[in-house]
Amino acid sequence: MNRKLLALLAVLTLVASAGCLAYVTDGGEVSNETLDTEPPAEYVFDSESDARIDLQGSTFTAVYAVPDDGEMRIYQETGYGVEEPRNPRAFRYQYPNGTVITGSEFRASGGEIERTADEVWVRFDDDMTEGKVAFAGDGSPRRFVLPTFVEGTYEIVLPPGFTTDFALFGEISPSGYEVDRGGDRERITWSEDVTTDTVLVQAYSERDFWIFLGLVGIALVVGAAGLYRFRRQLEALRERRLEMGIGSEGDDGPPRGPR
Repeated sequence: MNRKLLALLAVLTLVASAGCLAYVTDGGEVSNETLDTEPPAEYVFDSESDARIDLQGSTFTAVYAVPDDGEMRIYQETGYGVEEPRNPRAFRYQYPNGTVITGSEFRASGGEIERTADEVWVRFDDDMTEGKVAFAGDGSPRRFVLPTFVEGTYEIVLPPGFTTDFALFGEISPSGYEVDRGGDRERITWSEDVTTDTVLVQAYSERDFWIFLGLVGIALVVGAAGLYRFRRQLEALRERRLEMGIGSEGDDGPPRGPR
C-alpha cells in the first residue's frame, strides 16, 4: 500500500480516537482555576428562596440550597435535544454558620465536582447538607433559560432598567409567579415549588422599547412611501391609456366590442 496513504490513515485514526476520548471525558475535570475565579457580582446567600438567580448584563449568579439527596446535576441544553455540561464558574459553598469556601477548598473538604460528557456532578460531604452553593454562568436577561437544578421555590432578579411588563416583549415561565416592580430591579418569585424542567424569563430595557418603536415608525414611513409610489404609477398608467384611447373616464377596463 502507498506509504502516503498509510500515513494519512494513521493521522485520521489519531484524530478520530482523540475525538472519541474528548467525548467520553469531555475535556476532563473542571479546573480549580475555573472554580476559584472571582464572581461577576456578590452572591446573595441570605435569600429565603431555595434558588436565587441574579441576572447581570451577559452573566448571571445563582445561589442554591443544597438538595436533600446531597448531589446536584449542572447541565445545559444545546437546542437540539442534547445536554452538555455547564461549568460552575466562581464556585462557592457556604456553611450554615456563614463560612464561605472556594471550589478548591470545597474539594479539599470532602466535596466532589466531577465533569462527564453530559453534565457536571456536585456531591456534598455529610457535613455540607445544610449549606448553600453558588456559581456564575453566561446568560442574557433578554432571553434567559436555565434548568431547574434543585427542587423548591425560585427567585429571579433582573438587572436595573429591565422589565417584563410589556407582554409583546416580556415572557415568564412557568406560571404561578409574582412580580415585584417596586424597586430599581424587577424581582420574579415562585413561592410554590417549581416542578418544570426549566425556568424562562424574557425581558427588555427601555432602550430596546424605543428602538422597536423607531423601527416600527421607519417601517410605516417606508410602507406609506411605497404605497404612494404605487398609486402614482397606477394613475400614470391610467392617464396613458386614456391618451391612447383605451378605456374612458370612469372605465379602466378593456374596450368593449359592438353588441
